[in-house]
Amino acid sequence: MFQLFEMWALVEALGIVCLPLTVTVCHNLPDRGWAFTKAIGLVVLAFCVWLPLMTLQFLPYSQLFILAVLLLIVACNMLAFTRTRRAIMKVVRVNVGYVVVTELVFLGMVFLLGWLRSYLPDINNFEMFMDEGFISGIMRSPHFPPADMWFAGYSINYYYYAHFTVATLAKLLGQSPSIAFNTGISMFFGLTAVNLFGVTTNIVAWARYVRKSRPQTTNGDNSVVYERADTVHPPLFAAMPYGFVSMIMALVLGNLASTQQWFQQHGDGLPYDWFNPTRVIGKTINEFPAFSFLLSCFHAHVLTLAFTILAIGLAFNLFLAPHGTDGKWLNVFGKRWQIPTTLIVTALVIGGLFVMNGWDYPTYMGLAIVCIALQQWLAHDMQFRAELLIDIFVPVAILIGLSFLLFIPFYRTFISPSQGLGIVGPADRSNLRDELLIYGIFAFMYISLLVASVLKRPLFAFSELRKGGLQGASQSELGQRWFIVGVVATIALVCVEFALLIFMQNSVTFVVMASIALLGAILLIVNIGDRAHAFTLLLGATAFAVVAMCEVIFLKDVFASNYPRMNTVFKFYFQAWALLSLASGAGLYFILQSFKPLPLASLTQRMSLRSVESVWIVVLLLFALAGSIYPLAAPASRLSRINPVTHQPYLQRTNSLDGLTYLATDPANPGDYDAIRWLNSNVQGNPVIVEAIGDDYS
Repeated sequence: MFQLFEMWALVEALGIVCLPLTVTVCHNLPDRGWAFTKAIGLVVLAFCVWLPLMTLQFLPYSQLFILAVLLLIVACNMLAFTRTRRAIMKVVRVNVGYVVVTELVFLGMVFLLGWLRSYLPDINNFEMFMDEGFISGIMRSPHFPPADMWFAGYSINYYYYAHFTVATLAKLLGQSPSIAFNTGISMFFGLTAVNLFGVTTNIVAWARYVRKSRPQTTNGDNSVVYERADTVHPPLFAAMPYGFVSMIMALVLGNLASTQQWFQQHGDGLPYDWFNPTRVIGKTINEFPAFSFLLSCFHAHVLTLAFTILAIGLAFNLFLAPHGTDGKWLNVFGKRWQIPTTLIVTALVIGGLFVMNGWDYPTYMGLAIVCIALQQWLAHDMQFRAELLIDIFVPVAILIGLSFLLFIPFYRTFISPSQGLGIVGPADRSNLRDELLIYGIFAFMYISLLVASVLKRPLFAFSELRKGGLQGASQSELGQRWFIVGVVATIALVCVEFALLIFMQNSVTFVVMASIALLGAILLIVNIGDRAHAFTLLLGATAFAVVAMCEVIFLKDVFASNYPRMNTVFKFYFQAWALLSLASGAGLYFILQSFKPLPLASLTQRMSLRSVESVWIVVLLLFALAGSIYPLAAPASRLSRINPVTHQPYLQRTNSLDGLTYLATDPANPGDYDAIRWLNSNVQGNPVIVEAIGDDYS
């Protein structure tokens, strides 16, 4: 287990080293990016090692080279520390509790999965051989591009960048691939957790700051008046519970299919089927993070999850850029030296998603583009004019171009197996019941948020009007205007829904998911002045739009003939789970706020509101209880070994994270362990071993 401590300590140190860079990039966030500094440090280290190796292919991929790059990163950040020292110290001084909890979250979640993996660290079954092979192949490559382990003489034609990140850390630490497999997945579990915690805490902290500092709206565009985000340090401690909610919903809870599985198996005496809840919709895969990390799936979509959450945090950072002239055009990225730094790091993070897991790039680049567009609209006082279009186009074009330009060496050798887009046939579309088994708790949370958002503005305006103030009359007029816009849009939406139900066969799921997404988008615009609220609505709307998209089109791949949308649903539903976890955690704050009685509400109104709140909380707790069955029942079932004599499952810690140790006593593969050890000790480079074709992933 000492190797796990090494991995944690390295990433922790890298995060501390990169604090000056992180504070510069995340200058608008309440925590100045403290929760994201580890992920940003990893992104920077991986890129600074990878790019020279890919462009100057005579450079050696060695421990010494990685160490030299790391020292260069340390030196650059030490220089930047002279500019950012006060900002860093201010974060620590104002939010020391948050800083401590953030570090404990990372530490605790890394060692939680490491402890679970110590019961069954075996690299065996599923796609583990393939993924360990990628790490091993990359670490064995003396030069780049890394050699393909199956196709001698060629480089890896796959999204290998996340595997390369782990391989680089392992090479620097001197860990073998079989150990790095388990220390790496544990590290990514902690990284994902701390990023989830950070995004939601930042959203809620900003929402709380806006409400407490300037509760009135005074601008003609109905936007909330507050100080610039990069000049204030809102308290974060009270927002942390919502960060924990997002983290638990994303990484701990199971779907409702896992609850159904428990009820169906109850009393049969068999181990809990921890695998079946990921196969809800026919001919597709419906993984969720709790399953993926329990499986210790080292596949690209799991390794990239932490960086997709980082991309969401950076999108929120752009959305919080100031109004007015200070936020126009490239000023969305900051001021002076912040502009190139923020632009490059944002492009590096989002562009890196494609070379880690290509499925993630369009979603999170799209999210960043929407945030830039909305921020520019606010900067232009919500006026549509030609200058606005230019100010949106320029930063978006530069961001997209840079996200590809930075990774040109990858695209020079990568050949996509994709065969274009296909239309989902009526028989392959999802049943609404299956969707609820997957996203039931999230649907409840987001629809509750939509209801709270619908009621928020008219009730606020009515409250102010009852006070008889001049400001109240202004708010009432604005509230009525937005309410009318929403009603007209909703009526149009209902008409379109009926048309789709009539003319599009088996379209119920599409209509429902698209309707939720569109309602979220409408309410986003209605609440645009409250940017934390609007961003939360955007996250949920994006998730439901992604699910709706999977009902219409799919990406053709090697499975297209028999399982046409297997990978499309698999990869995009995984994204939706993360997006909805964040929307639910932050949305919980806005929902609970909506239950607060109006200042002049009568006693009857207050009692009625409390009754509704109590019922809602009970339903939420029932959903949480249902989702908690998976983390309570699945680990013991997944991590158990079978006694060869009694054939009964049992749990036993190995006190090791070496994924190949089990081969030493495996009767099915005699001699394999000794052969692997001999090859690793005596053979250097990438010599070719001719072998027979085996099963997939063998």
